[in-house]
Amino acid sequence: MSAVKQAQATALTSSPTSDVEGAVFDRFVIIWLENTDYTSAAADPNLSALAAQGLTLSQNFGVTHPSEPNYMASHGGDYFGLDGDVLTYVDSSVSSVFDLLDTKGVSWSEYQEDMPYSGYEGYQYQSVINNATHNDYVRKHNPGVLYDSATDVPQRLSQMKNFTQFYVDLENNA
Repeated sequence: MSAVKQAQATALTSSPTSDVEGAVFDRFVIIWLENTDYTSAAADPNLSALAAQGLTLSQNFGVTHPSEPNYMASHGGDYFGLDGDVLTYVDSSVSSVFDLLDTKGVSWSEYQEDMPYSGYEGYQYQSVINNATHNDYVRKHNPGVLYDSATDVPQRLSQMKNFTQFYVDLENNA
């Protein structure tokens, strides 16, 4: 049995909830889209549907290029000089959004497309479908695992889940 299959069998998945009311809203959702130019993004049917409702997202910009520093900055407020897509660990002395939310008792979850199991910290995960290898999940697109303050806490790792768990949590109002 592969190491991934063994870990899948024992990985803890949790979906904590809290009743902390926000001043303006009670839920906050971030949806990441792949880096592309505005013309290509505007041609996407999903984004076209949003544009038809007046939501063009025309003032969204990354802090730098390539993508990993942008993911890092979204959860830590800075990209700490990172200028590439390399295996990165941000020291646990650096606070992240997870620290802020947990300190205030606000529940959170992170959903990653094609993540093989909750709390996966590997560099990438490739699945085999119809005898073809797919590079489905890459660590650099998961801001949570970049921060040691998140990965050093098993409970926090359990809240970093495969995107399929989003539908389960939504159904359970979690």
